Amino acid sequence: MTKHKRARSFEPNADNTVTTETGQIVHRDLVDHSKRLVRNFYKVGDHIWCLVGNGLSNQTFVDAPEGIIAIDTGESNEEMRTAIAELRIHTKKPIVAVLYTHFHYVAGTQAVLDESPDTKVEIYGHSKIAYNRVRTATEIAPSYSRGLVEQFAITLPVDGPDGNENVGLGRFYRNPEHKTQTNGFIKPAHTFDKPCTIKVAGLEVEVTPAPSDADDSVTYWFKSLDCAVNNLVWPVLFNVFAIRGEEYRDPRIMLTGIDHLLSLKPTHLVGAHGMPISGSAEILRRVTRYRDSIQFLWDQTVRLTNRGYTSTELGHSIHLPEFFDEDNLTSEFYGVAEHHVRQIRAGLLGWFDGDPANLFPLSRVEHSNRMIAGFGGREVVRQKTNDAIDANDLRWACELSSWLVNSTDASEPDRLLLAKTLRLIAQRTTAANIRNWCLARARHLDGTFDLN
Repeated sequence: MTKHKRARSFEPNADNTVTTETGQIVHRDLVDHSKRLVRNFYKVGDHIWCLVGNGLSNQTFVDAPEGIIAIDTGESNEEMRTAIAELRIHTKKPIVAVLYTHFHYVAGTQAVLDESPDTKVEIYGHSKIAYNRVRTATEIAPSYSRGLVEQFAITLPVDGPDGNENVGLGRFYRNPEHKTQTNGFIKPAHTFDKPCTIKVAGLEVEVTPAPSDADDSVTYWFKSLDCAVNNLVWPVLFNVFAIRGEEYRDPRIMLTGIDHLLSLKPTHLVGAHGMPISGSAEILRRVTRYRDSIQFLWDQTVRLTNRGYTSTELGHSIHLPEFFDEDNLTSEFYGVAEHHVRQIRAGLLGWFDGDPANLFPLSRVEHSNRMIAGFGGREVVRQKTNDAIDANDLRWACELSSWLVNSTDASEPDRLLLAKTLRLIAQRTTAANIRNWCLARARHLDGTFDLN
């Protein structure tokens, strides 16, 4: 179990920062989390296998009467071929169907067809999957792609101080062992957008739409195998806010999906990410706490919003109780609660949080110039930034150095100050998204890797 006594968002000092054998400078608990994401081909009950650690997502296989059902196909054909190779150690039965949990991890399906060209493979998924694939690759593609690069450590080295430790939901976004990453998405021929029961490869499967980080997520209930496959329960605190930028993920809808999942009382729970969980009592205990963490964030955000708290005040006032640190399912190993509560407020009421300063703000450059002048000039602000860093006051150091970088006369020393601050935050946070984003921006600022 993960050690207790960790700070929220990031630590106030370097006491919990360690250097790994491969040189990463990182929070000790994020290193521990990596152990949960190591590659393993789990046997789940008598008829299911789940490959964890092959990429950002899992690939799951169900041994059905008429052949194998594959659930999610990963980020590329190469990733899925590796998963199929693992499957073939255990069975030679053909893959006759593919089920998508949502639109994120569906790019390796062609590999299924290529393995057995003469086998008819039926493909199932939500009716919005094909649309969502197009949406993220066209209208918002530049912003979406940059967000993926920053959040998922795509530009970080594999080792050294800035090396990728993990990406929260998996070891990496795309497995570096795969030298090429080809897209093999095939849109589902069989779609659904409401609860239904389908028969796949001789097995009855109950399908329930269950939006989470995507509005096309579904839960598959294999009643005869007492197993639910879902995209609701992650190996981390659920990410209401994604630092890469995403549509609003309404906790109320999410909670409905989790309550349905609990009502099934499964013996086995397999997710799109993370290790499978077996044992009905264990699932009930852990998933109930998982839902309660989301409910807590929702309840407290609404309560304080109704009392007039601004977005920033919410982030500073709402803290997950310490007992949630006892389980990785409710730990800040992906995003941070401070950001989730701000996203909930914005999702409910829009961007304006009632702070008059945010109604008609100055441009970023103008604001920075005036703040620097008001503090007595660039050298004063630089000195105050260094003083804040020395005092472990990284929030203040980040704000001060951001003024310098965003001002008219920004120079190399200013960019290096902000880069130093972001690196320290990265080294002290348990959240993979925050670490990866801060390091990507720091490396851009100091010239190590130009994000442009």
